[in-house]
Amino acid sequence: MSSVAGHMDARDIYEAGPPCVSRAVDGFVRIGMAGVAWGMFMGSYDAVKEGHLGASRALYVAKSITRNGLGWGCFAGAYLGLNCGVESVRNKKDWVNASISGAITGAFVSARTGNVTKMLGTSVLVSAIATAGDFLRPAQYPPTGI
Repeated sequence: MSSVAGHMDARDIYEAGPPCVSRAVDGFVRIGMAGVAWGMFMGSYDAVKEGHLGASRALYVAKSITRNGLGWGCFAGAYLGLNCGVESVRNKKDWVNASISGAITGAFVSARTGNVTKMLGTSVLVSAIATAGDFLRPAQYPPTGI
């Protein structure tokens, strides 16, 4: 980092990427919108399948949209925020960050079950998926192609 009296120049800021909060919010919004789409389509499908009509159907779909949008968004925001935080603490950009943040996020998401075995299993599964995903994603955030 080329800094004078603790100041970062434009190159340092670009190489560091956006702050962790920005990454978490970006993930919440992007993946949350995918959850909204999933909730809209699957909620509508399930409402018809279960025989909901009129206002009952609209309420069912609205709950599905909210549940999926917030759930997916919170999961992605937590993962990306943790990933960035782990990267900052370790001062390294490698697959280990994805493994650690995936494990923590998986445990966090499954904690409401109260079942330690399920928490451990979800933690390992999310960690493995996040680690595999780390090898597939671009090396820079956000991927600009420059």
